[in-house]
Amino acid sequence: MKPEIINSNWPNALRWFLVQNTESFCPWHFLSHSTEFESAAKAFANEDTKNRMVFVFASRQDNDDFAGLEIVDGTITDKVIVFHPVFGSGKSDRSWDVVETEYNDVFEFLSNHIVQDMKDWALTEDASDLLG
Repeated sequence: MKPEIINSNWPNALRWFLVQNTESFCPWHFLSHSTEFESAAKAFANEDTKNRMVFVFASRQDNDDFAGLEIVDGTITDKVIVFHPVFGSGKSDRSWDVVETEYNDVFEFLSNHIVQDMKDWALTEDASDLLG
C-alpha cells in the first residue's frame, strides 16, 4: 500500500506494517486499499453478537477469516478481532458469535496468529509455489 493512501488515524501498529509494503503473510493478506474489505466489515456489524464495528485490514486466502480493528465511538482502536462471517443479509439474530479470537494489537495478532498460520501453511506448500 502506498504511504499516501494510509490513513494517519489508523493505529501505528497497522501503519508500521503497511508502510513497509508487508502486505502478504501467506495465507493472510493485508489490505492494499482502504475499502478492500468493506463487505466483511458490514457482515461483521450485522453478525457480531456484541453489536461492534471493525475496520477490516486482513483476510485469509483459503477461507472466510478476516481480521479487523475494533471501532469505538468512531475511532479505530488497536484491538484486533479475528472473525468468520457468514455474509447473511440483514441483521442477524443468531446466538453464536462470529468472533474467533481477539488480540490487543496488530503485533500480538501477527506473532500469535499469523506466524502460526504461516508455519502450518509451510508444512504443506513449498515456498516456490508462492512465486506464482
